[in-house]
Amino acid sequence: MQRLKAVVATGFATDSPSRRDRLGSAIATVGDRVRHRLTERPQLLHCVWSLGLVALVTGCGELTSQTYVRPTQLSLMYLLAVFVAAARFGLWPALLASVVSVAALDYLFIPPLYSFETNTPQDALLLVFLSIGAVIASGLAARLREQVSIAERNAETTAALCRFAGKLAGTVTLDAAVRAVIDQFDLMLPHRAAIILDGAPAGSAPLTFPLRASGETVGTLEVSRINGGETTDEQSVLIAALAELAGIAIGRQVLADRLAQLGIEQAADRLRSALLNSIAHDLTAPIASVATALTSLSQNYEAFDDASRRELIVEAEREAEHLHQFSANLIHIARLESGAIDLQRRSASLDELVDATLVRAHAALGARQVVVDIPEGLPRLHVDPVLIEQALFHILENAAKYTPEDAAVTIAATAEPGSVIVRIADEGPGFAAEDSERIFDKFYRAKVRSGVGGTGLGLAICRGFIEAHGGAITAANRTDRSGAVFTITLPVAGAAGQD
Repeated sequence: MQRLKAVVATGFATDSPSRRDRLGSAIATVGDRVRHRLTERPQLLHCVWSLGLVALVTGCGELTSQTYVRPTQLSLMYLLAVFVAAARFGLWPALLASVVSVAALDYLFIPPLYSFETNTPQDALLLVFLSIGAVIASGLAARLREQVSIAERNAETTAALCRFAGKLAGTVTLDAAVRAVIDQFDLMLPHRAAIILDGAPAGSAPLTFPLRASGETVGTLEVSRINGGETTDEQSVLIAALAELAGIAIGRQVLADRLAQLGIEQAADRLRSALLNSIAHDLTAPIASVATALTSLSQNYEAFDDASRRELIVEAEREAEHLHQFSANLIHIARLESGAIDLQRRSASLDELVDATLVRAHAALGARQVVVDIPEGLPRLHVDPVLIEQALFHILENAAKYTPEDAAVTIAATAEPGSVIVRIADEGPGFAAEDSERIFDKFYRAKVRSGVGGTGLGLAICRGFIEAHGGAITAANRTDRSGAVFTITLPVAGAAGQD
């Protein structure tokens, strides 16, 4: 017996904490429901409707009690009215209907009439069971109504969350995702929400929820009730669901921003590598040529005749000019990217600009024929002559690289309202259709002819200078024969909108 008592005591000692926890949780749940039911404030209109149902049953009983309906059947009719009142209007109107139903049945239909006394135990039992049944029916129907109401709210909440998830999936920026979360809080809850991303100072909201994505905290959701008061359990669950969706969306945008930044950094690395390779190639060759020519002259000056000395000097001058042009191109690109272009606009003649450019490009064009077709009477341009001359020079230099020496380069111009159109056409191989825009990118060179040197900066500088004037430049292949044609639009003096 002592051993049995010890085993039983041990068993209760082992199981009692979990049992006590479950019992305490159940009691707390029942207590919350009772408190919720007791704190509900009945609406007057619902009570009136419930009394109307009882009055309807009472009227039917008065009309048929002498012939068809007995108190037993009438009690079932009252019970049905109580059930309808509970299902439709809630607990308190149903309890009111229960009390009035028992009173009406006792006072109007159970002998002695118009008295709350009963003559037989059977009548007393009928009233007791009607009272108990009415209370039970009220509770069950009210609970059913509450569950239906909760299910409807849950369905509406689920639908709203699905729409919200779709809206978040359509956001493409971090600001848009944050704005969508804030708007959704304003739409669904009487709360004010704020999102604190990582690195930002935290606020002092009463409720905070971490925003997580892929196990990483990307921010904090701070929530405060607009009109004060406490947040209900149902609202807390909804806030947690919104926080989870917000964390996923914001985490996706943060990841996209990181990938974009990584792409920018990789592109910058590629650009730096291309720049270094280009500088190394385009500096090494001319420097070596200049150094070789000067070394030969300094060490073996007497061994060369005048013609050989002149040839070495010309070679050194040509390579020095190449170095000068390359350094000037780098300076121009730096000015364009920093936005430091200061236009010195003035009225200029296209004839004068073309003549000055041809003189400068004489060495690059060599024996190639240049056909100039500029009609008289063209309006004067409103440009910075130095920059436009530089742009025209780059186009002619590019044409000379790809045009055979026995071919021609054509420069033609026409006037249009507010602008002058300049077309420079060569007779080279042209370029691939997909390169019509890429040839204006920095360090890009179309692979249409092997052995053509250059850094790929000239056309990029040309487009930058022309667009800085509010003009435009495009490239296309010729339609009458092989070759490329560059079309330049330049503003004229006196056009509207000029500085």
